[in-house]
Amino acid sequence: MKLSVIILVRNVAHEIIPAIKSSQFADEIIVVNTGSTDSTLDICRKFGTKIVHTTGDSFAKWRNDGAKTAKGEWLLYLDSDERVPVKLAKEIIDTINKPEHSAYTISRYEIFLGKHLDHWPDPRVLRLMKRVALKRWEGRLHEQPKLTGTTGKLKQQMVHLSHKNIDEKLSNTLEWSKTEANLLLDAHHPPMAGWRFIRIILTEFWSRAVKQRLWRDGTEGWVEIIYQMFSKFITYERLWEMQRKPTLKETYDNIDKQILAEWEEKKS
Repeated sequence: MKLSVIILVRNVAHEIIPAIKSSQFADEIIVVNTGSTDSTLDICRKFGTKIVHTTGDSFAKWRNDGAKTAKGEWLLYLDSDERVPVKLAKEIIDTINKPEHSAYTISRYEIFLGKHLDHWPDPRVLRLMKRVALKRWEGRLHEQPKLTGTTGKLKQQMVHLSHKNIDEKLSNTLEWSKTEANLLLDAHHPPMAGWRFIRIILTEFWSRAVKQRLWRDGTEGWVEIIYQMFSKFITYERLWEMQRKPTLKETYDNIDKQILAEWEEKKS
């Protein structure tokens, strides 16, 4: 078996079919289920994919669990909102038949809220690799593979259908900002204060609007600038809550205790 495609899924019934269909040039398709409760797995079974069930909240663990099941000599990792165009599929097959490296990065053609942002940085991702070259994936979030051998670059792009609407974007932010905040806490980030929030938000504005010039992509560019500032705020607000002593729960519990104590005194 030459190529195994590994797709991470969780409640993606609305988008998994194109991901599977554009992966059918591979010898096997492995779906790593990270906790689906909708019809995602029923759809995957209809297409004959191999299903791996995993737990936890670590992207590295999920990708490692997929690799353990794979039989292919080469591994191609996809997310459910990523697509493999015909030209990329041909380049992948040609490459693994006559490889010059142990792994390859792939550029992503990003579609954000229905539009490709010309000023979004080229997000090359390391997704194609020999199975024997992969030591392991590391990192709960923004995970990266540890590999042996050299890494090359593919020319063709995969398509990333990112953030189809504000509900999807917001739910992702609320979920993964918890993990990011926990990582900052574990790294002993300095205590959050009002001025740090301002600095963080302005730094994000400078990065997105000035350095990347996303404003030149029109309304969608401005939406992304503002949203990334908001996303940073959510992450660091969660960090502030984690650092706070007493905790917010303890604070509100103490207020309730004081009020109830007053009522007890009145009864007596």
